[in-house]
This record gives sequence, structure tokens and C-alpha cells, in this order.
Amino acid sequence: MVSVHCEITRGRKKPNKDKTAPFEYNIDKVFDTIKQDFLNAKICVIDITREPTLRSTETESLGQPHNGYEKWVNTVNNLYTDNPKVRPTLIINPQETDDYDTFQSDVFAQFDSFSQTFDLISYRASVLHDDGFVDDIAMLSDRANDFIAQGNTFEVLLDFEYIQPSTADLHASYIAPIIREIREAIPAARIVCVGTSFPKNVTDLGDEERDEFRLEEFQLHAEINRTQNQFIEYGDYGSINPIRNDFSPPVGIHLRARIDFPTETNTIFYYRVAPKIDKDRNILLSPRVTMYKDAAKRVYSDAAFTPIEDSWGCKKIIEAATKSPEGKSPNFWISVRMEIHICRRTDILSKITQN
Repeated sequence: MVSVHCEITRGRKKPNKDKTAPFEYNIDKVFDTIKQDFLNAKICVIDITREPTLRSTETESLGQPHNGYEKWVNTVNNLYTDNPKVRPTLIINPQETDDYDTFQSDVFAQFDSFSQTFDLISYRASVLHDDGFVDDIAMLSDRANDFIAQGNTFEVLLDFEYIQPSTADLHASYIAPIIREIREAIPAARIVCVGTSFPKNVTDLGDEERDEFRLEEFQLHAEINRTQNQFIEYGDYGSINPIRNDFSPPVGIHLRARIDFPTETNTIFYYRVAPKIDKDRNILLSPRVTMYKDAAKRVYSDAAFTPIEDSWGCKKIIEAATKSPEGKSPNFWISVRMEIHICRRTDILSKITQN
């Protein structure tokens, strides 16, 4: 069973025939997902997106600090009523007109409200973009230490977001003294490092037909723990690039069929199958189901393919290679990769913690 960190985004655009009307987004569907789809998670920590392209007036209003972040506190409590796995992220969002006392008072009121209901409070730090977050940790230290002393958990999520190739060791070196500062302020805090190295396009890192790349997030976690006395926990983005694109890629005739496979050696390899096209008539000659079957066969026969018992994603690749593909769209095969990735990480981490 895994824990999830769920960002509340604006949701998908609502259809509107009036092209001059302002965009409206379906944030209620995001709330429904939290209530219904994460009931089986170990815990579901919820947060508000920091990605500008995913914000809306609704998400902005959720993070307003007035009256001790009252709207955020009420939203989290309401979601918790429907899903008892929900836990809060502490929002730090001062207004430009706030003086320090007002800023601090609102944050403390938010913390105190959450501490009355929840056994875990999370603080998410954007490591690459907010070098002043340690000041927040110092400000919260007395409350966080008292909260922990009562048998609860205060979590610091170190979010590295997108980790460039071959930069894991550099990030680990940068964060080591910061972790020491966190430990000095809140010795028993649970610290989690999170990030992803999955690219927006695999061909940014590799070849057109087949290639393999290392998961920097796993290397980062290992290197951080190599220098720490207390274990730092692991998290990632589930093999998804953090920069979201609301525009779906056109499923034109030139789109290649691609299947990715997370390996047991902390890499991901992929195969891309090019379509057969009648260039004179600009017509696709190879059905997409045939292209995905071709890709699945190549993945299945690759020396690096090692199936995972009880993995839905592995079963779908084997079925596609030996019978017929269930999915013939990129979204289906992204789901396959994500499921295998989560299974793989869970298996590897369980072995590490046992040792």
C-alpha cells in the first residue's frame, strides 16, 4: 500500500459554446477523485498546485491566508469527512500587504486547526525555487515538535520537481546541509525527497526507435541517504513529467506507437514503432493496433524485460505481444508504464527497508 500526494488543480475546462465567455474549470471533479479514488491509499496528502498553468480562481481562493487559511482548512476537513485517508499540506501563501505578525498568525492558526483533527501534517518545499523555506521550518519548529511529541507526524516533502539527466549527485550535495538544518530545528520530522527524471519527450534523451535512461530520482534518494544518519523516505511523480500540457498531441498518421518499460535496475527503456504510410495519398497503411502489437513484441523480447508478478501493466504488455493489444492510444500505455513503475519502486524500496 502506497501513500499519495495529491495536488488540487483547476480540473478540465468545462465545455462552453460561447467562445467569448471566460474559461470555467471543473474543480468538483478533482474533489470527487480525492473522495473516491484514494480510499485504498495508505494516506492521501492533499495540496494546492503551484504550477501556474494549472491554477484557476478556485485554486487561488483556496490558498488565501485570511482567518488562518480558513477556506483551505474547511476544504480539507470536508474531504476528510468523505475520505478518512486525507491529510493536509500546510499552505504558506502570504499576501504582499501582510506584515510579519499577520503572516505568522495566519500560518499558526492553520497549523493549530489541522493539529486538532489530523495525525499528520505535511510541509512541501520547492527545493529548486524557494531557498528560504528553511525559515518557515524554523518558524514552525516549536509547534511541529510539540505535535510530534504527542505521537503525530510532521512531514517535510523536499520536492526537486524535474531532475535533469546526470544531476542526482549534484542535488544530493546541495540538499545535505539543508537537511541538517531541518534536523536541528525538528529532529524527528519525517523527511521525504520527491522528484522525477521522466522527460517530456523520450527522444529528448534517446534515439528514435529504442533507448534506455536512468531514473535520477532513485539515484538521488540513494545518494542523499548515503550521507544521512536518519533515513530519508522516497517519493516520485509516478514516471510522469511535472510540466503538464492541456493540449493532447494530435493523433495524426505520423504518430509512432510507443511502449515504455521500467526495469529492475532503475532504468526505463522504450520502443517506438513508426507507421507505414502511403506518402502519395497520405494514408496510414498500418493499423494502430498492429503498431502497438509490434512495440509490445519488441519490449517482451528485450533482454531487460523482467515481468513483475501480479502487475496489471506487465500483463497488458504480454497480452499485447502474444495475443492482441487492449489499448491503441498513448494514454492507455502511459497507464501501463505508471502501474509497472509503481510496482517496481514498491518492490525495490521494500527490499531496502528490510535490509
